[in-house]
Amino acid sequence: MPPSRDLAHEAAYALQSALSTHQLGGFPTPYADRGRIVLGEISAPTADRLATLLGAEPVAARSELPDWTEGRRIVQRVRDAVRAAVEGEFVDVDFWPYCPRCDEDPVVTLGSLSPVAARNLTRALAAGARLSGWGEQ
Repeated sequence: MPPSRDLAHEAAYALQSALSTHQLGGFPTPYADRGRIVLGEISAPTADRLATLLGAEPVAARSELPDWTEGRRIVQRVRDAVRAAVEGEFVDVDFWPYCPRCDEDPVVTLGSLSPVAARNLTRALAAGARLSGWGEQ
């Protein structure tokens, strides 16, 4: 149970549960801040997988880190998939060819969502799990 009855906290908790179901490696814990749900930085492969889970056309797995052009393509895929899932709400998505904090692997930054958009994203992830048969044995 979420620690707070606040809508933003509840939406962040539900989104975290949906993300955990898909075992998206390295996805930071969404949290509520000033009435919005902050998503954070994810790796390019995690962003690609998120886009696919949300209904984007699957792409071939790559063995090396993306360059700027490929990174921009990943950003567009995840931006389109997330915007469709949250029913058009603006989502700030950007690509950094290197992590500005650790000077290592490329990252995709995801901005924040309203609690309503976070709930829509949670529902889209749950629908993706049902369609893919995730968790069924």
